[in-house]
Parts: sequence; structure tokens; C-alpha cells
Amino acid sequence: MTVRSIPSNSGSRASRWTQPISISALLMLAPFLVMPVQAQAQTSISGQSCTNTTGYDANYDYFKTKVVVGDAALFSVQYKNNYKVVTNTYSMVNQSFVLTQCGTPVPDASLFPNNTVFTYVPASNVASISTTAIAYIEMLGARSTIKAIDTESLVTSPCGQYGLEHGEIQGLEDTNMTLRAQQLSSIDLIFNDYNSDPASANKTVITSEVSDPGPLNRAEWLEFYSTFFNLEEAAQNLTASINNNYNCFKNAAASKATKPVIAWATYTAPSTYNNNVPSWSFSNAPYKMILSADAGATFYNGTTNMTFTSAAAFAAEALNVDVLIDETYIGADINAFYTNYNLTASSPHKFIQNKAIFREDGLVNKNDGRDWFAGAVVMDDAVLQDLIRAVHPDALPDNVPYNWLRNIAKDEPEQTLSSANCTTPDSKAATPDRAIQCNTMKAGAPSAGSKTVAGTLTAVLGLLAIALAF
Repeated sequence: MTVRSIPSNSGSRASRWTQPISISALLMLAPFLVMPVQAQAQTSISGQSCTNTTGYDANYDYFKTKVVVGDAALFSVQYKNNYKVVTNTYSMVNQSFVLTQCGTPVPDASLFPNNTVFTYVPASNVASISTTAIAYIEMLGARSTIKAIDTESLVTSPCGQYGLEHGEIQGLEDTNMTLRAQQLSSIDLIFNDYNSDPASANKTVITSEVSDPGPLNRAEWLEFYSTFFNLEEAAQNLTASINNNYNCFKNAAASKATKPVIAWATYTAPSTYNNNVPSWSFSNAPYKMILSADAGATFYNGTTNMTFTSAAAFAAEALNVDVLIDETYIGADINAFYTNYNLTASSPHKFIQNKAIFREDGLVNKNDGRDWFAGAVVMDDAVLQDLIRAVHPDALPDNVPYNWLRNIAKDEPEQTLSSANCTTPDSKAATPDRAIQCNTMKAGAPSAGSKTVAGTLTAVLGLLAIALAF
């Protein structure tokens, strides 16, 4: 397998990556998710001062820009004059976070459920347990607030790696729980996709962006994160830009007469976890269904049987699939793919004859940490661009580079992200979107999404808002 390092002038377990965890695991954690909590003292972001309590005005609205949730289905935001209530409405979480403007009175805790987390905003001292949260925070231009990261060996963010290497960010201890607790004691707010540190439950923000079913749902979680940093305006501009670009790509793909059949497949090797019985399966995840349709493809979700214990049975089912996305974690090249699926280069399957076999490991770090579980979660216009490149490559300008989806049938290499790729080591710089501007498409025209701000102006305003905030 060839591994390519991205030139240093480039932008930009099954982890704590935001992968779904089992229901049983969540049930085990449930007692910790309903612990009573207290308000957490917190300082402000550099460049922003707290409201002077002696000058507090109960009638003054301290939040001029407010989030109005459009696409996302799993969070809500309510505003009062000096605090906001952000709620993760996902059924497995159902938790609220009361965010009080720094320097103003905290509302009466008795007005809220026992598991409510109280904190001051804007946050300035946070930890990210899941690598996904890093991508959202960095895109908002709030990297300077990240003081600790878990599973740091899997961080794909070039500037996150830079921060770790230069002592700006500390890696959390994984084996010494006493030391880990000491590290977290100095942190004001922890972002995670579940509560992995019960002792810190009263300052843990549980996020569910990957459980929100659609691509644009995921992008709008930028606005969820923004509420903790008072960066709502920047987030709205960013999501508007992503939405508009995404819908432009979608319209261009919709203009294609053919709708190639696409399947997302996984080989699971025999192990003690599956009684040493291998299996081959198709995904029917709603996110992938929507993404595939928006790329101008026909989503293949198999028959009533989605999982097979015979490679031959799976192969027979996949015979007429035009494009296949291999989500198998092991086996990074075409020869490993043939071995895992018991196929050969001469097999009659359309995706083999079309040389259309892709994997999601196009962007990795040196430890095989996958950016598919980080940057790809928030940059959904760039993900759609990648998928259109796989399904309708003629809809894109020539030589558009891939991000996460690489074609192993054509020996496209992994691209390795390192701190050398951090072109903006200034910790206040926002991470740019990886998508090209849709107006360079060969077909299709820009279209407004669910947001009202559009185009390049949106991105400029977003960066300006971030600069002013800091």
C-alpha cells in the first residue's frame, strides 16, 4: 500500500471517534447521566470580558445573535436575557445545558432537571474526548479554548497535532485514572459523545451529531457548539455556506440522467466477539441513504437480509452494484479487499469492472486515525463532493482531489495529515472547509439551502465574525 504525505503547504478508536456505542453500554452509564450538578466557575475567552455584575441589567438582552434550528433534529436552543438553554434531545441523552453569560447571575437550578449542566459562557478552557468535537470547535475558530484531548494518537487535525507537539494542548491519561482525574479537574467543560468520566458529569457536554440522520443535520451542529463560545453568528454563516454549497452539488448531481447503484459494505473478520463467524453486510444507515441519493445515485440496501455469513451469498447479492464503498476497518488496498470479500480482479461484479471501489480512509494520521470520523462529520458539502466524484466524476471539474473517499481499484493512496500541514498555527484561526466552490461545477447552479445567507460572502462574514469575537 502506498501512503502519501500531504505537502506541508496544504490546508488543513474505533475510538473516541464518534462511532455509535451499544445500547447496553449506554444503559450501564445511565445512572451517571442523571447526577445532580452544580454551576461551574469559568473564565472568558481571551479578548472578551465578563459582564460586570454591578452593572448587570436584568432587562438587557446579552445575546444579540440567536440560533434558530433548521435542519438538525436532535438539539434545541432557548434564549433568555442572560442565559440560554441548549438541549440535546436525542432519546439516549435528553439533557440540557444552561449557559449563563459570564458575570451575570446563574438561574435557579430548581427550575431545571437534576441532570442539567450549568456553565458560564463564553467557554475558554475545554477538553475534547471525541475527535469529532475538535473538528467543530476548530471550524468555529475556537481552537485556543482546547486545553486537553483524549486518544491524542488518533487526532487527525494538523493544528490539533501541532498543539499537542508544542505543549499548547495536553493529552489525557488513558491508564492512570487518578492522573486523568487531576487533569480534568482543571478543565471547565468537556465535550464527549457519552459520559466516559462519571466524576466529571457535572461539566460534560454530551453531543450527538453523528446520530442526527442527515448530512445537513450534522453540519448544523456547528450552531450547537457555537452556543458555548458565543459564536452563533459565525456558526450561522458557516452552516449557510455549507448548506448552499451542498445543495448546489445536489442539484448538479440531480441533473444526471443515470443513477448508478451504490452500496456501502463491511466485512467483519471472525473473532471472539462474533463466535468466530465472519460476516459481510450492507449498510442501511439513513445518513448514507440521503447522501447517496443527493449524489445522484441509487442507494442499495439489499434484500430483507442485510448480513450474510457466506462470502458467496454476499457476492451474489452485490453483482449489479456499480459503486461500492468498503467500510471494513482492516485491509487498506485492493488485494486486501479481494481477500476480505473472496473476489478477484476478474469477478463479474460491476464495481470491479468499473474500477469503482472506494474506502473512507483517504485522510489519516500516522497512526491510522481517520478523519472520516472528524472533519467529514461537519464538512458535509465536501463529503458530497467526494461521493459525486465516485458516482458522477464528469460532474466535477477535471482533477478535483479526493478527501476521504479514495479509489483503491485505481491505487489512490492514503493522504497522511501531520502537524506540518498546520498552515495556521495561530490557535484562533478557523479551519477552512475542504469543499471546492460549487460554481466551478460543470453542471448545475447555486441554490439556496435552508439558510438565507449565501455564497462566498457568507464565508467572509463568518471569518470576520470570528476575528471580531477574539
